[in-house]
Amino acid sequence: METKVNEFTTAVDGFDDALKASATNPATVTATTADDAFDAAWRGANNYLAAMCAHLTADIAAAASEAKSPFDKYGDPTKLAQTEESGVLHNLLKDLDTFDASKRTSLNLDVWIADLKTKEEAFLAAAAQRTEEDAARQVGIVKEPRIAAEAAYRSLVDTVNALVMINGDANYATFIDHVNAMIERQKVISKARVTRAKKEDKSAE
Repeated sequence: METKVNEFTTAVDGFDDALKASATNPATVTATTADDAFDAAWRGANNYLAAMCAHLTADIAAAASEAKSPFDKYGDPTKLAQTEESGVLHNLLKDLDTFDASKRTSLNLDVWIADLKTKEEAFLAAAAQRTEEDAARQVGIVKEPRIAAEAAYRSLVDTVNALVMINGDANYATFIDHVNAMIERQKVISKARVTRAKKEDKSAE
């Protein structure tokens, strides 16, 4: 009996550790870094055009004001959730692609547009990698410990049921209540972890 209890406790602890590990994805750091770089690229381009609007040459100042227009239209996207921000910046880049080529040249704007596109590609790749690793980690890290915990639980239940049939349930009632309480506690912890992980993923999107 003691052996079965120890096996069950060890298996549950292993499952708990796996749940903790599955909530930590190293790719999240890469995606956040790429998002920060994307933010910096937007700020650089926006500030550059704002400065060029005060250019001493009237034609260049007018071109800068025209190029700044889509930046003002979409507003500052850097405080938005990552997915929403990415969509706004993608639309901005589409608008900039249609901006008059000669005016882009006069402003030396292409280098800024190219930088924004590079940062966008890096962010999208990092975000996709994060999503893939989230799925893989949830399956790979949690599945085996969960199966082991379920097997240990079934083995413990079978042992207790056999002893109850032989000796009656009076001597095991307290123990059964303790195990049931332990299971309910783990359910609450697991549910809380899943809810927290979903909230964190949503805030990062």
